[in-house]
Amino acid sequence: MNKRRIDEIGIKYVESLKLYEEYATRIRNLIQDLVELEGVEFYAIDGWAESPAELLRVLSGLEEKDLSGVDLVTIRVLIRFPEDVLRIEEVIKTEFEIDETRSVPSSGLEDPYRFGYPAVVYILSLSKSRATLREWAKYKDLTFRLELRTMLQEVWATIFPRVNQTVGSSSEKKVTRELVLLAALLEKADQGFLSLRHEVKDEAFLIPPSKQPGLTQQKETLEAEKLFTDEELYNLFREDKSLLGRWNAVTIEAGFPEFTPQADYLRESFSYLCKILRAANIDTISDVKKFLSDMEAGDKGLQQLRTIHDTFDENTKWRMDPFSALFLLVLNFKWDDLKDKPETSSNGVLKKGSDRIRGL
Repeated sequence: MNKRRIDEIGIKYVESLKLYEEYATRIRNLIQDLVELEGVEFYAIDGWAESPAELLRVLSGLEEKDLSGVDLVTIRVLIRFPEDVLRIEEVIKTEFEIDETRSVPSSGLEDPYRFGYPAVVYILSLSKSRATLREWAKYKDLTFRLELRTMLQEVWATIFPRVNQTVGSSSEKKVTRELVLLAALLEKADQGFLSLRHEVKDEAFLIPPSKQPGLTQQKETLEAEKLFTDEELYNLFREDKSLLGRWNAVTIEAGFPEFTPQADYLRESFSYLCKILRAANIDTISDVKKFLSDMEAGDKGLQQLRTIHDTFDENTKWRMDPFSALFLLVLNFKWDDLKDKPETSSNGVLKKGSDRIRGL
């Protein structure tokens, strides 16, 4: 393309750059909302309008007829597992208009003889229904490029251009073969992580508690304002995936024997933890987070668990899981608040909770 034509396109783009940058931001936020509503776990979502300098560089290598292939706005979604691409694709089909001629869906990557480990790419525009909305109307004629990549596909896309340099004919076959092998390893690793994900899901020991029936309207109002629900507390542990692992390591460091609980036992431990937290007036998620933070600060929780372990007879049949460790810490640090409550009586649930941990 001649320099004059490139300059004309570049000037026109600079004049409209603010519009494209707004479009990139709004589309990025829309894609994120749609992905989150679908429940897809992603690593990152990024979006940008092409810089004028980069656009000029691309145009300098194109013919006039190739301008339709220039993408001015790109949205990139980095996901952890290949199966999530399929879930996002279903959303795309219902929310946007697709340029089929320029898109590469997952079904287009099934050729066993394809080279590399490419990602899914869609060229999209607003759906007719969305484009009629006042807040979207000014973007109705704009398209964007959507890239759906696993993190290992991102590795390929980042490194491949740097190693795929022009070489002599004697080395070309060797380099190509090495790149094919590396691409296959990355794809195999993605599938391996996916298999492990399903295996872990099947054997996950953290089971969401069932909802408690029979709450009065007054209690529901109170909980909405202050008290956490069992589900909300469960989500706290689910969202911080290292939390239970850290406390499991602390119990072992404190001297307790390793114990692998069955799902029912762990669910019961979680139930007792919910009860003692409420009884101790640690009854909001913020309160729970503060308590956990206090226990980790200066190894306070570790020191207390060591004291508990050393206090009892060496023949005590400890059955300690992370929830049980936190139960005992609440029981000890909040004893003044708990000692006069019926839950701690000989027949109280907190007494029973303590006894089960000691194997009684």
